[in-house]
Amino acid sequence: MNRLPLVVHTLYAELADLCRAEPPAPWPLSGSLVRVPVKEQGHWYYQKSRRTSPGPYQQREYLGPVADADLAARVAAFEEAKAAFQERAGLVAALKAAGAPAPTGRLAGLLLGLSEAGLLERAVLVGTAAFQAYGPMLGVRFGPSSFQTLDLDLCTAAGTGLALRPWPGQPPLLDLLQGIDATFREVPGLRPGARAVAYMNQARLRVDVLLPLTGREKGGRPAPGLGSHGQPQRFLNFLVQDPVQAVLLTGGGVLAHVPQPARFGLHKLLVSRQRPAIEQAKARKDLAQAGQLLTLLLEIDPEAVEAVCADLAARGSGWKKHALAALQGLDAEEIAERVAGMLTAG
Repeated sequence: MNRLPLVVHTLYAELADLCRAEPPAPWPLSGSLVRVPVKEQGHWYYQKSRRTSPGPYQQREYLGPVADADLAARVAAFEEAKAAFQERAGLVAALKAAGAPAPTGRLAGLLLGLSEAGLLERAVLVGTAAFQAYGPMLGVRFGPSSFQTLDLDLCTAAGTGLALRPWPGQPPLLDLLQGIDATFREVPGLRPGARAVAYMNQARLRVDVLLPLTGREKGGRPAPGLGSHGQPQRFLNFLVQDPVQAVLLTGGGVLAHVPQPARFGLHKLLVSRQRPAIEQAKARKDLAQAGQLLTLLLEIDPEAVEAVCADLAARGSGWKKHALAALQGLDAEEIAERVAGMLTAG
């Protein structure tokens, strides 16, 4: 783990401010407007970005004639927003060139497409995609082994304390995914007739939908706001409580909800103890992410770690027992001892 230069961290803060101030645009800003002459009259088309289009060709949508006054006002608003988007894209490129971690390849395009569809504002990113977002947010570059993933884990934001706007006529998640990459398919459940809670494309990029486990039922249940069923998981209610905003370094910067960093670190301790034998590589990755994050937070924001430790301990002796046992697997003994002291005090 290495610190990013202060100028890079400051640039990220500037990008975050610009993203939060961005007004709604008439059309997704990753695309562009194309003026096409037809029989001596101009017509506007919206052309999707290749990064968010299914298939090898860019899709076009007819908007209307250039002479339409209402459309002209929307075109002007889009062009103004597009200029701001390109400015932010320049900041994203500068941050990546300076070593700030960012999603790459198909995952970057998928995150951009889901953001433009409006889904990310109704989800909390968990898993490695969230961990990666903490790097530029906290001003560090974590070890590369902590980033390896072809998974995107989405938890419903319902019940997390976020104010969610209504989404009339919300499409199924599979439709949104196939609108970005036509090769996405449902991952069959373990039981016949079970509703899909995961999706995968030909490149083996997988999207999992998760829910907090609130009872004994472990089968898939509807995930509010995500247009899909989700898989309930233990400890997830602790993880996604009161999430924070981060900027993902793709496109012109993508705002997303992620767990509080201290909650993420402690949650990784808990789930590392739940992995079956076949997933011990994932358990080691859990501990690596927890160790790096807690080491940093105890240096820059120990009060946050202490508050979340108190919350975890208040949830019962079983929670505390799992966390204390997992701390024994951290390489940094001093960090493990400090967190254990906070858990015991809580």
